[in-house]
Amino acid sequence: NVYEMEVAVRAAKETQIYGVIFDKIRAIEGVTIIKSTSKIVKDSVGNKYLSLNIKFLSNPNMGIKFLDNIRNEIRGMTDKDGDKITSVRITKMPKPIQK
Repeated sequence: NVYEMEVAVRAAKETQIYGVIFDKIRAIEGVTIIKSTSKIVKDSVGNKYLSLNIKFLSNPNMGIKFLDNIRNEIRGMTDKDGDKITSVRITKMPKPIQK
């Protein structure tokens, strides 16, 4: 089954989200497509915020464990200079994609 969900990502101000970070997210087992659903927005101290739509294949028996894995893997990512993703929040829970 193919599912999609939306996540909000916060990154340090120097983090290059497009490119290396997107490639790392695509490399997570089960993830098939990732796209931004908003432009990058910066807060008063320069942190970057971006919403992402993630499509993925999931074993129904994995459920919450699979979501935690995706969230934790994204949260631990760094760009080529070592700048970090600082938080990830699921904003739209996964739902099956209708064919």
